[in-house]
Amino acid sequence: HITPEKFYVEACDDGADDVLAIDRVSTEVTLTVKKDVPPSAVTRPIFGILGTIRLVAGTYLIVITKKKKVGEIFGHAIWKATDFDIL
Repeated sequence: HITPEKFYVEACDDGADDVLAIDRVSTEVTLTVKKDVPPSAVTRPIFGILGTIRLVAGTYLIVITKKKKVGEIFGHAIWKATDFDIL
């Protein structure tokens, strides 16, 4: 979820109530609950976070937007990140 003030990263697991909140100004990272995410926040799916980048206009989040399964190790899927975006 994206607002002008924060990024909110929600786990895709059912039943997970905690949300990672990243402040866009201070880059402070905190845990909050889903109900604290503003309803006006823009939502889009991601597959992972690479990090943040500070540009003149503010702090942006670099995220993985596409993935490809490349194998398995001991029954666990191994994914390759194939596309990225800056939010």
